[in-house]
Amino acid sequence: MITYLLALTIICTPASDKVEQAIRTYVQGNFAIDNAEFQYDFRRINWSLLPSELDSVKIFRIGKDSPFGTTIFTLGIYNDGDLAKAIPVSVGVTLSVDALVTRTTINVGDKLQDLVLENRTITGRNEMPLTDLTLLEGKQARKYIRPGSIIYPSMIENIPVLKLGDKVKILIEKGSIIVTADGLVRQKGSTGDIIRVVNTGSKKTIKAEIIDSLTVAVR
Repeated sequence: MITYLLALTIICTPASDKVEQAIRTYVQGNFAIDNAEFQYDFRRINWSLLPSELDSVKIFRIGKDSPFGTTIFTLGIYNDGDLAKAIPVSVGVTLSVDALVTRTTINVGDKLQDLVLENRTITGRNEMPLTDLTLLEGKQARKYIRPGSIIYPSMIENIPVLKLGDKVKILIEKGSIIVTADGLVRQKGSTGDIIRVVNTGSKKTIKAEIIDSLTVAVR
């Protein structure tokens, strides 16, 4: 009983409030999206590692690209304006969000369609779900997507303007002089992408930037 009361006292100190608030502020400031709510499980924190009193807390970094799931937050503990110590703590973070979900099968290369917004809970994904249909304009599926799946950025790509085997005109810039050559595309891509192209005259494979569906350039 004494041990339980001691643990409860540690958890309820102002120091713990500052730590929790710092983590909430960091996550909201770096990962907040519309119509979403983050939920936190601070029970994983070993409060005995932290001082009972502190002036302020700063989050230096987290251990991955997104805060979802069990995440390590590196805290900077400050007293009198000076860094007293840096401490890693483990926190469980989930996200309740209205995310884009597909109601039908989407194959590789298909445009994304028949999507709805559904409230889902994200626990372990290392990226943010998509929540805005306008972000899918000019996009296609990069992989096979099952019905009922949440749509994430890694699942989509720009619709290519060039694909393997397309014929193009290569513009080779040498100072103020531009030389042209015929080319054959060896890699799909969208405007602005750097792809492999074979110069059909020299038979050499080069890298060139896609200008449009008929032209690439070597700068």
